[in-house]
Amino acid sequence: MSVIRLLLPAPGFAEISVNPEELEKHGIVIITTEPHTAEPMNFATMDIAMIDGDAALQDNLTLIDQIKAIAPSCKLIVLLRHSSTDAVTYMQAGVTGLLRLIPDTMKLAEIIRKIMQGEYYLDQNIAQLLAMRQIKKQLEPFSALSSREFDVFCLLAEDCSLQAIASQLGISSKTVSNCQTQIKLKLAIDNRGSLRKFADCHGLIIDNSV
Repeated sequence: MSVIRLLLPAPGFAEISVNPEELEKHGIVIITTEPHTAEPMNFATMDIAMIDGDAALQDNLTLIDQIKAIAPSCKLIVLLRHSSTDAVTYMQAGVTGLLRLIPDTMKLAEIIRKIMQGEYYLDQNIAQLLAMRQIKKQLEPFSALSSREFDVFCLLAEDCSLQAIASQLGISSKTVSNCQTQIKLKLAIDNRGSLRKFADCHGLIIDNSV
Protein backbone atom coordinates (compact mmCIF):
# COMPACT_ATOMS: atom_id res chain seq x y z
CA MET A 1 0.00 0.00 0.00
CA SER A 2 1.56 3.27 -1.12
CA VAL A 3 1.96 6.06 1.41
CA ILE A 4 -0.13 9.20 0.86
CA ARG A 5 1.16 12.50 2.24
CA LEU A 6 -1.69 14.67 3.58
CA LEU A 7 -1.00 18.35 4.12
CA LEU A 8 -2.97 20.27 6.76
CA PRO A 9 -1.84 23.84 5.94
CA ALA A 10 -3.20 25.48 9.10
CA PRO A 11 -2.72 24.88 12.83
CA GLY A 12 -6.49 25.06 13.47
CA PHE A 13 -6.88 21.48 12.32
CA ALA A 14 -5.58 20.30 15.69
CA GLU A 15 -9.14 20.73 16.97
CA ILE A 16 -10.90 18.48 14.44
CA SER A 17 -9.80 15.19 15.97
CA VAL A 18 -7.66 13.81 13.18
CA ASN A 19 -5.55 11.10 14.79
CA PRO A 20 -2.17 11.01 13.00
CA GLU A 21 -1.17 7.65 14.46
CA GLU A 22 -4.41 5.94 13.43
CA LEU A 23 -4.37 7.49 9.97
CA GLU A 24 -0.76 6.39 9.46
CA LYS A 25 -1.89 2.79 9.99
CA HIS A 26 -3.93 3.25 6.80
CA GLY A 27 -0.92 4.52 4.88
CA ILE A 28 -1.62 8.24 5.21
CA VAL A 29 0.99 10.51 6.76
CA ILE A 30 -0.13 13.92 8.06
CA ILE A 31 2.13 16.92 7.66
CA THR A 32 1.11 20.26 9.16
CA THR A 33 2.56 23.61 8.22
CA GLU A 34 1.76 27.31 8.26
CA PRO A 35 0.92 28.45 4.68
CA HIS A 36 2.69 31.80 5.04
CA THR A 37 5.98 30.31 6.25
CA ALA A 38 6.03 27.04 4.34
CA GLU A 39 8.96 26.32 2.06
CA PRO A 40 7.98 25.35 -1.51
CA MET A 41 9.09 21.75 -0.85
CA ASN A 42 6.40 21.39 1.83
CA PHE A 43 3.75 21.75 -0.86
CA ALA A 44 5.66 20.13 -3.70
CA THR A 45 5.98 16.80 -1.93
CA MET A 46 2.32 16.62 -0.89
CA ASP A 47 -0.21 14.26 -2.47
CA ILE A 48 -3.36 15.82 -1.04
CA ALA A 49 -4.19 18.90 1.05
CA MET A 50 -7.12 19.49 3.40
CA ILE A 51 -8.24 23.11 3.71
CA ASP A 52 -10.38 24.61 6.45
CA GLY A 53 -13.48 26.06 4.80
CA ASP A 54 -14.16 28.23 7.85
CA ALA A 55 -11.27 30.47 6.85
CA ALA A 56 -11.85 33.44 4.56
CA LEU A 57 -12.82 32.31 1.06
CA GLN A 58 -10.36 34.57 -0.76
CA ASP A 59 -7.50 33.47 1.50
CA ASN A 60 -8.34 29.84 0.75
CA LEU A 61 -8.56 30.44 -3.00
CA THR A 62 -5.14 32.11 -2.85
CA LEU A 63 -3.80 29.12 -0.92
CA ILE A 64 -5.29 26.72 -3.49
CA ASP A 65 -3.62 28.67 -6.32
CA GLN A 66 -0.34 28.54 -4.41
CA ILE A 67 -0.54 24.78 -3.89
CA LYS A 68 -1.55 24.13 -7.53
CA ALA A 69 1.32 26.29 -8.82
CA ILE A 70 3.89 24.35 -6.81
CA ALA A 71 2.31 20.89 -6.95
CA PRO A 72 -0.17 20.66 -9.88
CA SER A 73 -1.02 17.03 -9.13
CA CYS A 74 -1.85 17.66 -5.46
CA LYS A 75 -5.50 16.84 -4.72
CA LEU A 76 -7.63 19.17 -2.59
CA ILE A 77 -10.26 18.60 0.08
CA VAL A 78 -12.20 21.39 1.79
CA LEU A 79 -13.90 20.96 5.15
CA LEU A 80 -17.16 22.98 5.20
CA ARG A 81 -18.29 22.58 8.78
CA HIS A 82 -20.74 25.46 9.07
CA SER A 83 -21.88 26.47 5.60
CA SER A 84 -22.11 25.08 2.09
CA THR A 85 -22.21 28.59 0.61
CA ASP A 86 -18.88 28.28 -1.19
CA ALA A 87 -19.14 24.63 -2.28
CA VAL A 88 -19.47 25.37 -6.00
CA THR A 89 -16.75 28.05 -5.88
CA TYR A 90 -14.31 25.56 -4.36
CA MET A 91 -15.15 22.94 -6.99
CA GLN A 92 -14.61 25.51 -9.74
CA ALA A 93 -11.19 26.18 -8.18
CA GLY A 94 -10.23 22.52 -8.58
CA VAL A 95 -11.31 21.00 -5.25
CA THR A 96 -12.51 17.41 -5.67
CA GLY A 97 -13.44 16.60 -2.07
CA LEU A 98 -16.01 18.41 0.10
CA LEU A 99 -16.62 17.31 3.70
CA ARG A 100 -18.98 18.64 6.37
CA LEU A 101 -17.56 16.55 9.20
CA ILE A 102 -14.41 14.54 9.70
CA PRO A 103 -15.50 10.86 9.58
CA ASP A 104 -13.84 8.06 11.50
CA THR A 105 -10.29 7.22 10.53
CA MET A 106 -11.14 4.26 8.29
CA LYS A 107 -13.76 6.24 6.35
CA LEU A 108 -11.47 9.26 6.02
CA ALA A 109 -8.70 7.04 4.64
CA GLU A 110 -11.17 5.53 2.16
CA ILE A 111 -12.29 8.99 1.01
CA ILE A 112 -8.70 10.18 0.61
CA ARG A 113 -7.76 7.14 -1.49
CA LYS A 114 -10.81 7.61 -3.73
CA ILE A 115 -9.86 11.23 -4.34
CA MET A 116 -6.28 10.19 -5.04
CA GLN A 117 -7.65 7.84 -7.72
CA GLY A 118 -9.24 10.80 -9.49
CA GLU A 119 -12.76 10.46 -8.09
CA TYR A 120 -14.90 13.22 -6.60
CA TYR A 121 -16.23 13.01 -3.06
CA LEU A 122 -19.08 15.21 -1.89
CA ASP A 123 -20.61 14.88 1.52
CA GLN A 124 -24.12 13.51 1.05
CA ASN A 125 -25.77 16.58 2.57
CA ILE A 126 -23.79 18.96 0.36
CA ALA A 127 -24.49 16.91 -2.77
CA GLN A 128 -28.21 16.81 -1.97
CA LEU A 129 -28.26 20.54 -1.30
CA LEU A 130 -26.60 21.38 -4.62
CA ALA A 131 -29.03 19.08 -6.46
CA MET A 132 -32.04 20.58 -4.67
CA ARG A 133 -30.96 24.10 -5.53
CA GLN A 134 -30.60 23.21 -9.19
CA ILE A 135 -34.05 21.60 -9.25
CA LYS A 136 -35.90 24.14 -7.12
CA LYS A 137 -34.49 27.01 -9.15
CA GLN A 138 -36.77 25.95 -12.00
CA LEU A 139 -39.91 25.26 -9.94
CA GLU A 140 -42.55 27.35 -8.21
CA PRO A 141 -42.28 29.59 -6.32
CA PHE A 142 -38.61 30.13 -7.22
CA SER A 143 -39.24 30.28 -10.96
CA ALA A 144 -40.49 33.81 -10.28
CA LEU A 145 -36.92 34.80 -9.35
CA SER A 146 -34.23 35.62 -11.85
CA SER A 147 -31.10 33.46 -11.77
CA ARG A 148 -29.22 36.19 -9.90
CA GLU A 149 -32.07 36.70 -7.43
CA PHE A 150 -32.12 32.97 -6.71
CA ASP A 151 -28.37 32.98 -6.02
CA VAL A 152 -28.80 35.98 -3.71
CA PHE A 153 -31.73 34.24 -2.02
CA CYS A 154 -29.61 31.16 -1.23
CA LEU A 155 -26.76 33.26 0.14
CA LEU A 156 -29.13 35.35 2.26
CA ALA A 157 -30.54 32.10 3.65
CA GLU A 158 -26.98 31.11 4.58
CA ASP A 159 -26.81 34.31 6.69
CA CYS A 160 -24.25 35.98 4.41
CA SER A 161 -23.97 39.75 4.64
CA LEU A 162 -24.89 41.91 1.65
CA GLN A 163 -21.23 42.82 1.23
CA ALA A 164 -20.13 39.17 1.32
CA ILE A 165 -22.78 38.27 -1.27
CA ALA A 166 -21.67 41.13 -3.51
CA SER A 167 -18.06 39.96 -3.28
CA GLN A 168 -18.89 36.34 -4.03
CA LEU A 169 -21.16 37.09 -6.99
CA GLY A 170 -19.01 39.89 -8.35
CA ILE A 171 -21.76 42.51 -8.18
CA SER A 172 -22.31 45.71 -6.20
CA SER A 173 -23.86 45.83 -2.75
CA LYS A 174 -26.58 48.04 -4.23
CA THR A 175 -27.47 45.32 -6.74
CA VAL A 176 -27.62 42.78 -3.91
CA SER A 177 -29.89 45.11 -1.95
CA ASN A 178 -32.17 45.54 -4.98
CA CYS A 179 -32.29 41.75 -5.43
CA GLN A 180 -33.18 41.34 -1.78
CA THR A 181 -36.10 43.75 -2.20
CA GLN A 182 -37.37 41.86 -5.25
CA ILE A 183 -37.00 38.51 -3.48
CA LYS A 184 -39.10 39.70 -0.55
CA LEU A 185 -41.77 41.06 -2.88
CA LYS A 186 -41.93 38.00 -5.15
CA LEU A 187 -41.90 35.45 -2.32
CA ALA A 188 -43.94 37.54 0.15
CA ILE A 189 -41.20 37.39 2.76
CA ASP A 190 -40.67 40.33 5.07
CA ASN A 191 -37.44 39.58 6.99
CA ARG A 192 -34.25 37.51 7.02
CA GLY A 193 -35.55 35.07 9.62
CA SER A 194 -38.62 34.25 7.53
CA LEU A 195 -36.42 33.95 4.44
CA ARG A 196 -34.19 31.40 6.17
CA LYS A 197 -37.20 29.37 7.36
CA PHE A 198 -38.63 29.47 3.84
CA ALA A 199 -35.35 28.19 2.39
CA ASP A 200 -35.13 25.50 5.06
CA CYS A 201 -38.66 24.27 4.31
CA HIS A 202 -37.68 23.87 0.66
CA GLY A 203 -34.47 21.98 1.46
CA LEU A 204 -32.20 24.77 0.24
CA ILE A 205 -29.94 25.07 3.27
CA ILE A 206 -28.23 22.59 5.54
CA ASP A 207 -29.54 22.45 9.08
CA ASN A 208 -26.50 22.92 11.32
CA SER A 209 -28.44 22.42 14.54
CA VAL A 210 -27.80 18.68 14.47
